[in-house]
Amino acid sequence: MSARLTRKLREGPVWSFTTGLMLGSTPSIHNLRRIVGIAEDMTDRKRTLEEMEAAKAAAEAANRAKSELLANMSHEIRTPMNGIIGMTDLLLDTELTPEQGEYLQMVKSSADSLLTIISDILDFSKIEAGHLQLHATSFDLRKHLEDVIKGLAIKARSKGLELLLTIHPGIPTSVLGDPTRLSQVLINLVGNALKFTERGEVVVEVRKEGESDTVALLHFSVRDTGIGIPLEKQQLIFDEFSQADSSTTRRFGGTGLGLAISKRLVGMMGGQIWVESEVGRGSTFHLIVSLELGP
Repeated sequence: MSARLTRKLREGPVWSFTTGLMLGSTPSIHNLRRIVGIAEDMTDRKRTLEEMEAAKAAAEAANRAKSELLANMSHEIRTPMNGIIGMTDLLLDTELTPEQGEYLQMVKSSADSLLTIISDILDFSKIEAGHLQLHATSFDLRKHLEDVIKGLAIKARSKGLELLLTIHPGIPTSVLGDPTRLSQVLINLVGNALKFTERGEVVVEVRKEGESDTVALLHFSVRDTGIGIPLEKQQLIFDEFSQADSSTTRRFGGTGLGLAISKRLVGMMGGQIWVESEVGRGSTFHLIVSLELGP
C-alpha cells in the first residue's frame, strides 16, 4: 500500500511526500513490518514549470500581436504597390524607346512579384489572426473559371505552354460561395503548375462528384507535365514557408506560403486538397469543395 501527498508550507517550499507500507504475506495491520517515507523538495521544479508556462503565454501573445498588426496593415501596404503597378501600366501605353520599354517591363515584373509576396504574407497573417472571413455570393461558375484561365493565358504563352480548361457535363452554372477565395486557390495552383513546367501542358478540369437539392460537390484538378514532387515531400509542401527543397526556392522563387494559404482557405470552405505526383512526369493537384446551388 502506498500514498502520495503534496504540501506547500506557508510562504515556503513545496514538498512532495511518498509513503510506502511494507506488509507481510497476509495484508493486515498485524503483519505490518515497516514504513518507508520519502520527502522531496519540488520548489525548483514547480518554479521552472511556472516560468515555462509564462514564457509560452508571452510568446503566443507576441505572435498574435504580430499577426493582428500585419492583418490591420493589409490595405495600407497593398495600396502603394497597386499604385506603382497602375502607373507603370500607364507609362507602358505611352511612346517609349525600346530601352525605356524594357526597363519599365522589368519594373512591372518586379512590382508584380513583390505584390504577390506581400499578399501571401498578409493573407497568411490574417488567417493566423482569425481576421479572414469568407463572403458568400451568387456567381456564374463557368464564366468565373474562364476568367481565371484567361488571366493566366499570357504567362502560359510566354513559356510556350498549352493551358486548357475542361468543364465536364452537369456542372451547375450558378453557385453560392466566395468567388474571390476560390479564384485565389485556383490561381495559386495553376500559377505553380506554369512555374514548374518547362514544356507540355497544364490542364484544369472540374467535374461534379455529387449533388443534392441545395448543394453540389465539385472536384477541381490541375494537372501539369512539370518537374514533379518526390513522395516524401508531398505533404511537406502544404506547410508554411515550405517547398520541395531549398534549390526550388533559389531557382523558381516564392515564399512557400501559397499552398499553405490554399489549404487553409479550402479548409474554411469545408473542402479538402491533396496532390498526386511523380518526379519527372508532373503533378496533379486535387480540390474538392461543396458549393450551394444558386438561383
